[in-house]
Amino acid sequence: MKTKEVNYFNLFIDGANVCNKAAKLFEQMLNGNVNKIPEMVKEIHHIEHEGDHLYHTLYNHLNLAFITPIEREDILKIAKYIEDTIDTIDEAAIMIDMLVIQSFRPEAKQMVDLIVKISSVLVEAATEFKNFKKSKKLTSLLVEINDIEEEGDKLYQSTIKHLFANEKDVLEVVKWKNIFDTMEDVLDACENAADIMENVILKNS
Repeated sequence: MKTKEVNYFNLFIDGANVCNKAAKLFEQMLNGNVNKIPEMVKEIHHIEHEGDHLYHTLYNHLNLAFITPIEREDILKIAKYIEDTIDTIDEAAIMIDMLVIQSFRPEAKQMVDLIVKISSVLVEAATEFKNFKKSKKLTSLLVEINDIEEEGDKLYQSTIKHLFANEKDVLEVVKWKNIFDTMEDVLDACENAADIMENVILKNS
């Protein structure tokens, strides 16, 4: 039986939207009642399953495809990095629950703001990527993703320095170092997806 063709670009958009949905819920978790953390972690994990399903759909169709709109390797990398953003948000949420965090540091809220921001731009970039040969906005969106990631790097570095310089409770240092590491990984994964999109533009220009 012939398998139904998929539009890889639409799957990128769907994946970016799932990432953005997870990011917004993660933001709500950090700004809400700590008693609701376990419930919200379950919701984020459910969203992560949506991301897994999209990735496996794309992967399975790619295995059967004879012709692809861009290089097979690039399709797989973009999909994998988008899935990584969703997985890492899920990982950060689970970590917060497991480590029994009772209050959130201001820097964590600043970091999650950047995660929501970068994932929103990723949705725009994925949408524009569908017409990457003609898009007049895509390049500036990819630059914006890189700028947000760089802002996240600076925030991460100053946050870790402040944590080690001022927090006397070693257990708190260990907890928050792990959480901040994971939150920064979300920004890195978004930037990785953007970098592959940029490479595709260069290959096809």
